[in-house]
Amino acid sequence: MKNTKTICFLLSLSVSLLSIGFTNNLNAQIKTTVKQIEYETKTIKVNDDDFAYRIVENNSNTNIPIILLNHTRGNLDNWDPALINKLASERTVITFNNRGVASSSGQTPESFAQMAEDAFQFIKALKYEKVDILGFSIGGCVAQELLMQHQDIVRKAVIAGSAPLGARSINKRDPEIAALVQRASSLGLKEFQALFFNASDNSRKLGEDFWNRKAESKYPKDVEVGAESAKAQAIARENWGNGELIVSDYKKITTPILVTGGKTDVQMPVQNSMELFNLLPNAQLILYPDAGHGFLFQYYDLFGGDVNRFLNSK
Repeated sequence: MKNTKTICFLLSLSVSLLSIGFTNNLNAQIKTTVKQIEYETKTIKVNDDDFAYRIVENNSNTNIPIILLNHTRGNLDNWDPALINKLASERTVITFNNRGVASSSGQTPESFAQMAEDAFQFIKALKYEKVDILGFSIGGCVAQELLMQHQDIVRKAVIAGSAPLGARSINKRDPEIAALVQRASSLGLKEFQALFFNASDNSRKLGEDFWNRKAESKYPKDVEVGAESAKAQAIARENWGNGELIVSDYKKITTPILVTGGKTDVQMPVQNSMELFNLLPNAQLILYPDAGHGFLFQYYDLFGGDVNRFLNSK
């Protein structure tokens, strides 16, 4: 009987020690590698203009940052803080305003090709030889041009809620949606939900959550995108949609690419994501249900995890 008690005690002690060891290992695994965030908007000189940017650095072994390319009328404040934190748990994340946008000086060009060249010059000014990129909406069009012009600098790319050159559907939006995009005044929550989220209660609620996360940002507020810059972006978008698709140009893009989209996108219809997937020789495709243009903010944890897995994969 005494031996039995001794054995039970030893087994219990072993399990306890294993549990402590497991807990310590788990804590070590989930410990964040993000450096102390300095809530500061920085500027860097790019061909005589000042580009505004924010950087969340990471202590991990991944020395390749991810550069985020923004949507129409988007400034630094339009990125989801929760998505930035998710991505920054494994790599350095850099958001920026391209030439002439919001707090960046200069004149916004009327073509995605020139926007891509400006983005390339920004990357070079930061002295990076290799980067990952995430282009959202028109930022995805800029990402495509960047891949066509300077493929060597991009290790991997994520194209979110975008469209290939010559996608006629992006210029055939519902007139009410187009009017909201082009509206001179800032959007309220309801208008923003209509543009970026599905009509379901769940999607609209998650859109409101995103809206509140943005409002709680610790960064100094960025300036609004001006009318001149918004007009230039609209011209670039229209020209992109009316352009001529050259399939051979896409076949030359051998960079690994993750194409993503929301099922009910009213700004960049989801069939464009599927067409991009078919055009690009080394692409993967993920589509998100019950989600519109802002699927990456609606599902920030899921989307961020998908992006991290893709960028980490060999």
